[in-house]
Amino acid sequence: MMRFKLIFMLLGVVALAACRPSSASGSGVGDTSGALSASASGVSGQATADDTVTIAMVGDIMLGTSFPKPKLPPDDGKLIFTHCADLLRDADVACGNLEGVIATEGKPRKNIESPRAFMFMMPPKNAERLVEAGFDFMGLANNHIFDFFESAARDTERNLDSLGIAYAGRKECESVVREFGGKRYGFCAFGHEDYCLRTQDTAAVRRIITELRSRCDILIVCFHGGAEGSDCRHVPEGTEMFYGDDRGNLRLFTHHAIDCGADIVYGHGPHVVRAMELYKGHLIAYSLGNFATPVGMGVASYTGYAPLLLARLNSRGELVGGKIHSFIQVKGLGPRRDSSNVVAREIQQLSLDDFPDSRLLIADDGTLSIRK
Repeated sequence: MMRFKLIFMLLGVVALAACRPSSASGSGVGDTSGALSASASGVSGQATADDTVTIAMVGDIMLGTSFPKPKLPPDDGKLIFTHCADLLRDADVACGNLEGVIATEGKPRKNIESPRAFMFMMPPKNAERLVEAGFDFMGLANNHIFDFFESAARDTERNLDSLGIAYAGRKECESVVREFGGKRYGFCAFGHEDYCLRTQDTAAVRRIITELRSRCDILIVCFHGGAEGSDCRHVPEGTEMFYGDDRGNLRLFTHHAIDCGADIVYGHGPHVVRAMELYKGHLIAYSLGNFATPVGMGVASYTGYAPLLLARLNSRGELVGGKIHSFIQVKGLGPRRDSSNVVAREIQQLSLDDFPDSRLLIADDGTLSIRK
């Protein structure tokens, strides 16, 4: 956020009621002809600074695990966010996905002998890095929030409360509203597992977003979905399956979320980046990949791509500018600046491939603009 958090806050308001239609039209990513002008920072547009807000969004965050054997970053993770904290703090709101629990104990949900038994239990001390970096919201609707059953999930919520970080995505915490800089921000999150709010439950998605709409000025939706791995970088049509699991129809879900009142939708889950799309004037980021997973998870090649997305929205929640800041994870350390912009160019190409008719334009340096 804009201010550096020196005091841990305890805030949280559950949101209620009403849907609004989006006022713009168009869908899709094209070449750079006819684009709106954009500054070098990529957060420019036609609206003035007084009536716009900047949202910072990243993908999966897992700050080391103590289970079954400790795999922890050095110095309690104090080096993880050193290269990106300035961007997170300068945004009006900063959001991410918490890939695991913040707890000290819990019964493992999976057989630890299985090669697919990935379970993540972050020490509370390491989680302090989140508030120091400037994060305001963490999505909990993912396939690791229930790694150690209900007790560890509730410990996670208590630890986030102690840090003053908002959260949503479990059935016990459907949505939350926080006020920053005189504006009310509503957050909700969806995943694909039955122990969290599901992207596949279109009725629940409609109910939660329409209830949240009247209580906030800007409504942010995050989701965890899609098949995993380097061969799953494209956004397919229809439902995605992964090891027999229904990982959602993400084109359908994201459009439905915006139709119900969401201003911006960002995703994660495949552990790689995916395309971005402009739908009815609102930005959709289909996967921001892994952002801060320096130990206990792979960060080689595409899984190490760690974009930090800044999106500038007008008072109607429509995109007016922004930038994909390119970071690449370094094993044991976390996201480090990528001067070659390979991450932004990967998202640029995927967007051209998957949404060729879009009005969203992504420059080589990650600057976002809109084709007239």
